[in-house]
Amino acid sequence: MKRLLALLLITSCITACAWLPGQAQETPAPNPITKRASILVINDIYRLDNLPYVRSLRAALEEKEGDVLLLHAGDFLFPSLLSQRYDGEQMVNVLSYLDGDGKAFDERMFITFGNHEFEKGKLKHAEMLQKRITESQFAWLGTNVEFREISPGRRMVQADNLLPSKILTVNGMKVGIVSATTDVKGADYIQRFIPPQEAVRNVTRELRKQGAEVVIAVTHQTVQEDKDLLTALGDDAPDLIAGGHEHERQSLQVNGRRIVKADADAVSATIVRLSVTGSKLPQASLEFVDLPGKYAADSTVQQQVTHWENRFGQEYCAEKNAPADCLASVLGKTQVELKAEELTIRRFETNIGDWLVDIAREQFAAQGAQVAFLNSGGMRLNQNIPAGDITRKHIDTLFGYPARLVMLKLTGKQLQAVVDRSIQAWTGNGHWLQISGFAFRHNPDKGTAEDLSLITPQGLRPVKPDETIYAVTGDYLIDSSGDQDGYTMLSDKLIVDPAQPRIELKDQVVKALQQAGSTGIAPKVEGRICNTAVKGSPCLLD
Repeated sequence: MKRLLALLLITSCITACAWLPGQAQETPAPNPITKRASILVINDIYRLDNLPYVRSLRAALEEKEGDVLLLHAGDFLFPSLLSQRYDGEQMVNVLSYLDGDGKAFDERMFITFGNHEFEKGKLKHAEMLQKRITESQFAWLGTNVEFREISPGRRMVQADNLLPSKILTVNGMKVGIVSATTDVKGADYIQRFIPPQEAVRNVTRELRKQGAEVVIAVTHQTVQEDKDLLTALGDDAPDLIAGGHEHERQSLQVNGRRIVKADADAVSATIVRLSVTGSKLPQASLEFVDLPGKYAADSTVQQQVTHWENRFGQEYCAEKNAPADCLASVLGKTQVELKAEELTIRRFETNIGDWLVDIAREQFAAQGAQVAFLNSGGMRLNQNIPAGDITRKHIDTLFGYPARLVMLKLTGKQLQAVVDRSIQAWTGNGHWLQISGFAFRHNPDKGTAEDLSLITPQGLRPVKPDETIYAVTGDYLIDSSGDQDGYTMLSDKLIVDPAQPRIELKDQVVKALQQAGSTGIAPKVEGRICNTAVKGSPCLLD
């Protein structure tokens, strides 16, 4: 009886479970495929030195990991010493060889505009920028940069390789690319900068509609602006920000999306390995690679670098009737590292800044100069000078433009206005001042410059609004034919002696190095600018 009952149950199950013709079968869903792509990120490259190692790193990655997307987050045309002569042509040429072939278009290299790409901002310079773009063997991204129109449908800067965005396939992964550039440096040939959050949101949505599985924003703005962008955009945010503008490596996450930046001048590069599985949020692993590190210089790229450096040295020294190796000649020594890296000297008091401005004030000491100030944007070295020799190349790069000195007659109120301008938009701008003969307290959180005081032989004393102050500065800040770095409260009408020949600061710096002899210089930060956000920094006002 038990066997019969079991047989009836089995038969019943077979009948009930049997597939009937015309009835759909349920097929188990396949496991989603994980796709992977490697991204190589560099940013803020003013010198050619490390680019041969970038090529070697890229080649090694391509050999192991297939297609590699190379992203440059802006700042390279200017302000290097070579670009003073070649307007960035040397940079475009060498960057075009990062795929190993400088004559073939690189389908997987994209670069965005940095503020230094607009260093030459007059209408007449649009043609120069246009030329740099069209001769590039890679694509430029200008999502939020709107150039002026010449006629309907035709802009002052446009090219087939200047794109608002791009979608491409990297190792089977559909990747969308968008960009955002800070508006801290405009140009007459730019109509406007579209607000980055607006531009990135709209383009990211469109790229995803087109099937992008991953969206990358290549940005040249502060890390805080990058964070704000990811926070504000929410689900419309890009999956990765490959950033520039700041010059030190950074990595952080906002709502599961990563922001990365490498060190300037390709001292390091960032490798981001992306993986995406189905509809899940893409995952990113990160590796900073110090260069040169274990990598040998790529011979083809090195050949181009050597060509440009030799050409420049020969032309530059010949014009000065100097030996062909004049840039390597030693002008003096320093006992300490001199802090001249751009984002340091444009945000803080530095030892080389103090030294330069002290030299400027000394030139008018006999005429009663009490203070001096110089815009840090005129200090163009963008690298620290290690203890040891100071060469002609260091000094000639530092002074990218003439720095002719004048003495002004100001009121205390006008000096306060100068200081207030210095701290505006405190994100590493060239109008930030290095100062001598006075001190103040800078509160970045409140955006204030307080406790303005003169440094006198008797000690510090507060500046009175109506008192007369004799101040030394560079004539760029009083030249109303230019932008004066925003110091419109100054003018040539304030010059004490308009007939006096203007002193070139660079010549006085060379003299000071020679006078220091073999002992060398050893400037230090005195605490003239007291930053309330930096604990433990020296402050004369305390």
